Amino acid sequence: MKNHRYCLEFFAFYDHTAIQRRVEEMAAQGWLLEKPGNFLWTYRRTEPRRLHAAVTYFPTASPFDPGPSQGELTMEEFCAQDGWRLLARWGQMQIFVSQEEDPVPIDTDPMTQVETVHRSMKRAMLPGHLVLAAVILWQLWFQLLQFRQGPVGFLASTSSLLGVPMWLLLLLATLYEIFFYFWWHRKAVRGAADGFFLPVRTNRLASALLLGGAIFLLLFSAIGSRSRLGILLGGCALYGVTILLTGRVREMMKRRGAPKMATMVVTIGLAAIFASLSVWGMVAATIRGNLWREHPPAETYEFSGHTFSVYHDPLPLTVADLTAPGDVRYSTQAEREETFLLAQTRYSQDALLGEARGAPELTYTIIEVKTPFLYPLCLASVTKEDPLFETQYRPAEAGPWGAAAAYQMYRHGEPTSWYLLLWEDRLAEVRLEDLPLTPQRMAVIGEKLRTA
Repeated sequence: MKNHRYCLEFFAFYDHTAIQRRVEEMAAQGWLLEKPGNFLWTYRRTEPRRLHAAVTYFPTASPFDPGPSQGELTMEEFCAQDGWRLLARWGQMQIFVSQEEDPVPIDTDPMTQVETVHRSMKRAMLPGHLVLAAVILWQLWFQLLQFRQGPVGFLASTSSLLGVPMWLLLLLATLYEIFFYFWWHRKAVRGAADGFFLPVRTNRLASALLLGGAIFLLLFSAIGSRSRLGILLGGCALYGVTILLTGRVREMMKRRGAPKMATMVVTIGLAAIFASLSVWGMVAATIRGNLWREHPPAETYEFSGHTFSVYHDPLPLTVADLTAPGDVRYSTQAEREETFLLAQTRYSQDALLGEARGAPELTYTIIEVKTPFLYPLCLASVTKEDPLFETQYRPAEAGPWGAAAAYQMYRHGEPTSWYLLLWEDRLAEVRLEDLPLTPQRMAVIGEKLRTA
């Protein structure tokens, strides 16, 4: 029989009404609160009993304090005289229980009670929530920048497309906590002036739905994608390890009586170091290997002291469709991203390095537009001029390609081997290397890309 129980609890820090009720309910079931936390609360088995719970706040307390202050100890002694026993501490919060039938209330002055809660909130929840809201707004701004820079890639990516509503739900969940607190505080001040304390009645279901919706979108965006799922699971694991290690270090320093400032600096510093190392580790693993690739390579080869991957993905258009490739070995790769709005597939056929100089190669991208009103946006994005590299698409003859319209890319005013072909529901960019165009090749390319 297990003696501990771990529960996910979604309590606002100031919602002492719901916390008191939860502690009493669990005690009646034979589980006594042992350690509260941001989400995970620990209960230990005990005899079922009817207890009264009371939550108080000590605004100057800190989770980095080496131990309770003299003021907290004095308050604990006074409460013990009235039959209240300290059950747990959580930052500025103290949770007491009493077995008395009708215990003497710990807080009797409504105005002092409201002011104590408010001072604790200004030190505990509000700064963190405001920082979180700022981070989420920055993420939304970053998403907007991504869309402006590449709307096609953004709309074809499930993670990018679902990222906007996910961050919006997280923002709403954060702002809901902030606005609800200030709404309660405003009414509580008026109530305290009239001589009564206004209980807190937060809507835990609304908070859970907003947070649950964001988590669902995050998980849904990773389904079917090995790379996204790997990044998501890796990030969650590293975050959990960081929280666990920094928490252990903080508790160790507190047990040894380390000063508050030293504990704070070491804990925050370790969190920053672990987070930086985690990010750099994931980036290095991505660059050096195939950790986050959607599918592993078919084989690898060495060239100039480096290892390169070889893929054998099927392509709708290959060099063999246009000319005899000879004995050249190729790597053929297809990368597809798709949403309900559009799909973008990048194809490439590259000769292995060091084996055949001047071998013909192909690179092309097909954009399938599923929603007609997005077609002008996709066309404008693809044909947008690049002033840095001085590239632009100019109209070309479409007949030989069998396309509705065609463009050729010019760089520094000179024509290149990049072409853009348009049909009613798709766009195709194609680049030819060492494959001179002929009417026959243009017809084959147009037919293959139109039906791919």
